[in-house]
Amino acid sequence: MSLLLQLFFALVALVWTGALLKAVKSRRDSRYKLTGQEPGPTGPSKVAVIIPARNEVAHIEACVATAIAQDHAAVRVFVLDDGSTDGTGDVLARLQEAHPERLTVLTGGGGPLPEGWMGKPWACQRAGEAALADAFHPDWLLFTDADVRLAPSALRAATGYAEAQGLDLLSGWGSLTMDSFWEKVMQPVVVGMILGGNDMDKVNDPNRRSGNPIANGQFILLRTEAWRGVGGHGAVRGNVLDDVGMAKAIEASGRKLQMVFMRPLFSCRMYDSMGALWEGWTKNLFAGMNRSWPTLIAVIAFTGLFTVLPYLVLLMALFGVVAPIWAAWAGVGVALVQGLRLYLDRTFGSQALYGLTHGLGSLLLMGLLLNSGLKDLRGTATWKGRTIPRQAAPGG
Repeated sequence: MSLLLQLFFALVALVWTGALLKAVKSRRDSRYKLTGQEPGPTGPSKVAVIIPARNEVAHIEACVATAIAQDHAAVRVFVLDDGSTDGTGDVLARLQEAHPERLTVLTGGGGPLPEGWMGKPWACQRAGEAALADAFHPDWLLFTDADVRLAPSALRAATGYAEAQGLDLLSGWGSLTMDSFWEKVMQPVVVGMILGGNDMDKVNDPNRRSGNPIANGQFILLRTEAWRGVGGHGAVRGNVLDDVGMAKAIEASGRKLQMVFMRPLFSCRMYDSMGALWEGWTKNLFAGMNRSWPTLIAVIAFTGLFTVLPYLVLLMALFGVVAPIWAAWAGVGVALVQGLRLYLDRTFGSQALYGLTHGLGSLLLMGLLLNSGLKDLRGTATWKGRTIPRQAAPGG
């Protein structure tokens, strides 16, 4: 085995050792973490929960139920049924009849979008405008997704924290629900890549994030005047990543925002099948890299060399394809990757058994990243039955 290869595997070991130490340090850091036990707001804090829903019959009832069941008294839920054809409208009509004082159902969509608008921003804009026109007069707007489940304390804790910190936008990472085999294989790998590339200290430091703030569309809490001040979702009308775009618009307007971990506050099952997972992340990943091919290639190369290759070399050594000494070197890298994965699975409540599929998940991630770039290049990415125009892909 050449000295060059030994040095490479030593570098692999060094990289994953550093990643593990960083993960341990991050877990012990209580900053940027909400527990649900935070004190509520001291001043007026009426919250309108905005939920755009397009063909969400499997999710919408539970989502609305958790939004209505908040222990924060001043809450009203606004759902826009965006041209659903799967029975979502029937579920919403029944819910509105049962909760007329807490739920407003809006209809619209299904036809061509206004020029320059993506589907979700257009739905959020209409629902947000309806909330502001309502006699409820909200102080805050929470934009969330139909596949999100809010904990009872979510709005009280989030608005209390946002007001205490003087924030205009608060967003965060919740708990990820994974039920199917492919979700458990793919989601931890994809989400791990995203979290690994977004150090929370840097994300929350205006002087270090270089004009690239982030937000998570599953939970974006905005002061009403801040949302109105940037032109509402008109500021992100053409963004496939409307959440990141909104964070950029808020920062550009001179307002304060923060990204935190809030696992006890909400959960989300993003995709319930391999097809939905592949389509959804294809839509998002390349856009999340600001449509940069050098960045995409670098991430694919890193994943291939530092994650997939050690698994492949170890497998080849075990089958006698390469010398046994290779197994020792590659085995160290694999052991460190698996150690990091096990630690993160325990931290985030994932099933540890599926950590053994990390090599497979990483290989699939490489294909997913490449597919995301190629679909964007060809303008053929889709979501919810709509084709995403290529010019809409940049995140800000």
